[in-house]
Formats: sequence, C-alpha cells, structure tokens
Amino acid sequence: KIGTMTSATTRAYAPFEPAWSRFHEFAAPLASSSGAGAAASSGESAQNSHPYNRQYSHVYSARLKLLRRRCIQNAQQSLKDDGVDAADVVERIIEVKEGALSILVGTIVKEMDPKRRPPVKSTYTDASAQTFLFPSDDKKAEKQEPLRSLMFDKDKGDVLHLEDESGRVELASDADVGDETKNANSLDPNKVATGVVAAVVGKVDSGTGVMHVHSIHFAGPPPVEKGSTKEGLRGASINDKEKNDPILLLVSGLGCGSDSPTDAETGASLSLRREMLLDYLTDPQLGDGSSICRVVVAGGGITAAVDTAEDKENTKKAASSNNATKKSGKYDSTANVTFSLRELDVYITEILSAGIPVDYIPGWNDPTNANWPQRPLHSCLLPNSVGFVDLFRRSTNPYESDCSGVKVLGSDGLNVADLRRFLPKKCDGDDEVNDEGAEVKVSPSSSIDALHQTLNISHMAPTGPDSLPTFPSSETDPFVMTSRPAVYFIGNCDEFEARLVGEKGETIDTAADDDATRLVCVPSFSSTGEVVLVNLRTLECDVVSFNDVSP
Repeated sequence: KIGTMTSATTRAYAPFEPAWSRFHEFAAPLASSSGAGAAASSGESAQNSHPYNRQYSHVYSARLKLLRRRCIQNAQQSLKDDGVDAADVVERIIEVKEGALSILVGTIVKEMDPKRRPPVKSTYTDASAQTFLFPSDDKKAEKQEPLRSLMFDKDKGDVLHLEDESGRVELASDADVGDETKNANSLDPNKVATGVVAAVVGKVDSGTGVMHVHSIHFAGPPPVEKGSTKEGLRGASINDKEKNDPILLLVSGLGCGSDSPTDAETGASLSLRREMLLDYLTDPQLGDGSSICRVVVAGGGITAAVDTAEDKENTKKAASSNNATKKSGKYDSTANVTFSLRELDVYITEILSAGIPVDYIPGWNDPTNANWPQRPLHSCLLPNSVGFVDLFRRSTNPYESDCSGVKVLGSDGLNVADLRRFLPKKCDGDDEVNDEGAEVKVSPSSSIDALHQTLNISHMAPTGPDSLPTFPSSETDPFVMTSRPAVYFIGNCDEFEARLVGEKGETIDTAADDDATRLVCVPSFSSTGEVVLVNLRTLECDVVSFNDVSP
C-alpha cells in the first residue's frame, strides 16, 4: 500500500529534444558505432570506413563551402553601406587580377615562427586532452598554467595567408602598407586564427603579389532556424500551479574524486560545496530549485588521475610480481579514475532521484576519445545514473538540444580555450620581449570575447584540426553553425561572464526578439563554487555561489 505524502513539491517540467546526433555521427570510427562487427557486416571494409583514411583537407573544403555564400553577402553589404565601388567576386584565389578591387573568400592561415608558436609537446599516450594542448613545464605543478599567447609580428617572420583549393595569397593590413586609416572591418592579425573562413576585400600588388586588405568580413551569426518555438514559450508557465519561468542550470568542473587544489589554502571543501548544491536543487525550502527544469554538466565532472607517492610504490611492487606490468613499467592507475566515476555516478543519481533531468557532457579528463567531437560516456561507467532512462542523457561534446523550444548549444570549453591562445591582446599577463628589449605584456583574449568570436564566424572550433584535435570528415564540417542558438555556453572558465548578442553580432542589453543569443561562460565549480541559472524565456542569467568559508 502506498502511503500519502505529507508534502509535495511541484517540479518544473520543460519539453526537451536532444539534437547532438550530428556530432555523434563524426565522433568515432564507423566500425565502433554498432559493435566490432559493424564494418564487417556492411559492404564496406573496415579499412575504408576508418575516418583516418580521409585527409584533413576535406574538412577545410567543406567548411569553406558551407560559409562562403554568407561571407560574400556580408562583404557586399558592407561595401554598399560604406559607399565603396562594387568589387568583383573571384571564385578562386588563383584567378584574382592584380590591381583590381576584388573579394576573395578562403581560409585564414596564420604562419608563425615555430619557436614562438604556443607549444604542443605532449602525446596522447601520457596526457589528457587538456595537457596535450596546454602542457606545463613543471611536471609537479598542481595547477594548470595560464594560457600563453603571442602577438602576431610581421618583423619576426609571421605571415598571414588566405587559402582555398586553388592556392593562397599573402595578406597585408592597411597598417602594413603605411595606411593608418581604420574602419570597423580592418584586418587585425591578432583577431583571427588559422581555420577561420573569411571574405577579404582588397587589391593584389603587381610587384609583390601581396594583397593589400581594405576590409575583412566573416559569415556572421547563423540565421534563426525556421519554425522556432521560442516566441511561443514567452509568457507561458511551467505548469498550472507555478508561474515561474523555466530555468536551465549550467555547471562545470564538479571535480568528483578529489578536492580542488585551492582548498588546502582556503580551508574549503569541494565535497561540501557539492552537497550544498545538491541541497539547493532537491530541497525547496533552501532556494528556487523547483523552477529548474534541467541541469547541464558542462565537462569537468571528474578530476585528472594523479600519480601519488603511494601509486609509485605500488608500481614498484607490481613490477616485481607481475610480468604484464613489467613490460609497461607503470602501475595500473585506473583505480583513481574508477573512484572518480563512482563518486560522479552517485552524485548525479541523487539529483535524478529528485526528478531533475541531467545532461552530462564529457570533458578533458573523462574516459572517452580525445579528438573532437567526443563521444558520450559509455553506459557502464555510470550504471546507477543510466537507470533513470527518462531523465539522464549522455551527450556528446559539443552539446546541442532543444529545451522548451529554446535551442541550446555549448561545450566543455576546450575549443574556446584553444582559440584564446591565438587571439592575444596587450595587457597584464605573460611577458614577451621584443627586438629592442622592451617588455611587452601579452595575454590571451577573454573567454567571453573568444566565445563571441566563434558566433561571429559561425564555427565552434575554428582551430581544429590545426591545433585542436578533431576527427577528419570528408562530407561536412559538424562544427559549422547552421542555425542560431538562443543559449550558447562553454564550461570550465576562470570566472563567470555573460553577454547578450543581437541579430548582427552586436552586443545588446535586452532580448527583444528571437534573434538574440545569450553567451555564457560557466565558471569551474571546483575553483569558484558557482553555477549559472539561465531563464529560458527572457534569456537573463544569474550566478549562485556556494561557499563554505567565512569571509
């Protein structure tokens, strides 16, 4: 007999539809998608179906094909608004005429001195995706080093090219040719990275073959998908009893498996902060958790496995008694990952038990493929959570869904972290010394600026495959944005940042129409104890901080 509940909490509900299948399709070899025998059972051999039999050049060709028309349209419209004489659109770079004002469309190639380029030293065999891209010189360091970025310097041999299938042409900004006149679309090498598709307007010098760029234009934010139901959501209530708007909770860097490195300094406890977040979600008397219609974990769910002194001692003992370990010379440290996953599984299960849907995005330290797109975690790694078949979703990285008619797009943040290295700015940060010996302070652009840039160029991961490891694709580029998201986020950021972007990519104050996009940089929970709440009707966002240390 079922007893009568003394108190009941009306839990927020919002219609949901996952939309990350386009990433899942390119996230791993075809043979592994349906089991080891999938390729053998098909007419295509496993050798021919393996994605690494394709060339990475096809990715750039597909990217250029998808974004070319939009770049040309923006360039022509900008020239018309500026009153500039019409420029001829050149189909292929090799066909450009010297001295004629032309519009060329291609992929930016930013060539820097290898000694100055941000290093990539680690290998997949001994490093996670994070350390592969951002290696630390101090092997004993407990904290990730700040991203290092370098200013583009033509005097040091740096060259900027525009490239397509037919060839490439060197680009020179107005400042390079002595023209200090600036316009809103002037070429700045420090605001582009290799892999960005752009249309450049200018003339090719007959003597040097260098194109003097008058302006550069990107694809711009993608158009709003036809049939969007976001407008119908506005003014609608979650249910009959509650009049609150549906709230999406974004969190990253839960760090299950260990405390944050800063906890020893502050006396805080990451596990206690996670419990405070759990109480906020499940206990209606502690906050407005009942309005939260969904929780998205944007990477960083577990911590990286660290070889402790005990692990090294176990390595020696195992090597003396186990022949298999003798060959590898390394103790099986998967126990650390197993413990972290078990703790993560239990934590997510507690949230699900309260009736709150959870989407989990894999991140830097998760046991999945390192190349983007990353596949969802296998169901056997989270056995308790997957039992909630109607509430728990294992997503790809990147993530895409339709929540209450609102398109949500995001990732764990690795794509933007990599892009930031190639978008430097002169300010306080890492030091670089120029030829004259004067110190120039340089740091990467902010996370919100880099995220905004990916929206303006309509590509989530422009630096892949040049510096961000990605799978090769011959048919299309899954990271190209074909429709505009209403919420666009990244996880594992140093601090919370948010920005509202209008139809043409400009920053606005309020979301007056369906063309607005809310950009959100979700801070790492293990470092800040903060989560982000996004109102899916108004696109307003707020931060909730959990801190167990008295000021």
